[in-house]
Formats: sequence, structure tokens, C-alpha cells
Amino acid sequence: MSARRELRAAREEITELRAALAEAGRAIAARDERIDILTSQHADASARVIELTTQVCQLQQQLAATQRQLDAALGMDDPAVESGAGWQERRADRPTVPQPITPAPRHPLPRRSGEAAAYRLLAAAEADLAAEEVTR
Repeated sequence: MSARRELRAAREEITELRAALAEAGRAIAARDERIDILTSQHADASARVIELTTQVCQLQQQLAATQRQLDAALGMDDPAVESGAGWQERRADRPTVPQPITPAPRHPLPRRSGEAAAYRLLAAAEADLAAEEVTR
């Protein structure tokens, strides 16, 4: 009788395993379907980005051509205008503005990102905690 019980238990276990396998297969099929949809959406978005980038480049070229036409119509492309571009700096009657007297730093301070600042704060906090543990 124990052999029959073991056989029944094995059959039940096989049935449960088949059901679990079928469920896993359905989950994998659903995941693959979502991946296919997302891949298609990504391809569509990439194509749209390329299309919009191309349009922006064309608009920039049109804007530059229009600007050149406007400059030509107003006479801004005349060499005399170009040679007088710095007349403000060469003026004889240019007023002098006193500059404030402030000591300049010897070396400019390095620019640091927020992430680097966060790491420095964490390191300082850990050092303070370590110092407190040593003093205890």
C-alpha cells in the first residue's frame, strides 16, 4: 500500500509541477510580448528623434540664410561696419569706471559636482562618528 501512496503523491507532484511550468510559460510569453511592444515603441521614438533632429538642422540652416539675407538688406555685411565693430573700446571720451578693490583668489576654486559634495559630507560624517567612538 505504501507504494501506491508514493505513486499517487508522485503523480500529484508531477501535476503540480506541470501546472507551475505552464504558468511560468505564460509569464514568459507575456514578458516577451511586452518586450516586443517596448522594442517597437523604442524604434518609433528613435525614428522620431532622428526626424526632429533633421528638421532642427534644416531650420537652423534656413535661419542662418535668412539672417545673412537680412544683414545684406540692411547693409550689415559692409566691411566698414565690420571694421568699426570695436569702436566703443577705442573711444577717446570713454569714461573710466573705478574697479572695486577686492583681493583676488590666488587659485580659482575648483568646480565640484553635487555628487562630489555629497561624498565629502558623508566622509566628514563618518570621520566624526569614528572620532566619537574613539573618545568613548
